[in-house]
Amino acid sequence: MPDVATCKAATQTDTAQLSADVASGKTKYDGKAAAACLDMFRSESCNLSVQGGQPEPQACKDAFKGTVVAGGVCYADTECASGDCSGTVCSGSSTCCPGVCRASASASTIPVGGDCSGSGATCVSDAFCSYGLTTTCQAKAAMGQACDVSLPAESCVGGAYCMADGPTTGTCGKLPTEGQTCQPTGIGYVLACDSLLDYCDSVSLKCVPKIAIGGDCSTGATCVAYATCDSTGQCVSRPRAGESCDDFNGPHCLGSLECTSGTAGGGSLCALPPATTVCQ
Repeated sequence: MPDVATCKAATQTDTAQLSADVASGKTKYDGKAAAACLDMFRSESCNLSVQGGQPEPQACKDAFKGTVVAGGVCYADTECASGDCSGTVCSGSSTCCPGVCRASASASTIPVGGDCSGSGATCVSDAFCSYGLTTTCQAKAAMGQACDVSLPAESCVGGAYCMADGPTTGTCGKLPTEGQTCQPTGIGYVLACDSLLDYCDSVSLKCVPKIAIGGDCSTGATCVAYATCDSTGQCVSRPRAGESCDDFNGPHCLGSLECTSGTAGGGSLCALPPATTVCQ
């Protein structure tokens, strides 16, 4: 986002259900844990090698705790003591579909080789959940070892990323940083550069900063995330709330804004999605 004000205006922050659950006592809110969770996000790096495969901080898990026991009626995971509400397939619509709180899969983390198919299942810190014929916790690969290209961040140890060297095979390594040689198209699931603020230039084959608004993107250069490359080959801002949009041909709306039918001339305008129904 270009600035905080634009980010807030273009981001859906519908917490009506969560607020109602806290007010009713279905969910307990821990302000200190929430503050610690936010501090973690504020200090988070834009580099994939730093972010990749890191487990959710315990503080974030502790910020909201459900009180509804197994077998009780629920409408959100945060209402359940186990953190797992099943059957809420129409969540977010105008219809309330009650689910049932499941029993906690396990009070502890799952060791290497253990089954991690259950909702909310967490592997030990040096392992990741591998999905295949069987869903089990597998040890993270060290630098230079073979890894799972379908889970490039999770399957390698911290600081490493699964660099694909074929359709299904990969090796743990470091993604290139700004100024270093890169692969312009990426291979498999691997993004070309480490920083989310950079892209791989197809001419120089180097990681360079993404193009700012007003810059030239006619050669295939990547614009900053809040911009798009228009038909003239220039990076232009994605439309904000109340501005014209086109879901089929572009431009596409910024953030979580949706392209909806407007009132002026029948055109489509960007707007935040309607608030979801609160279910009790």
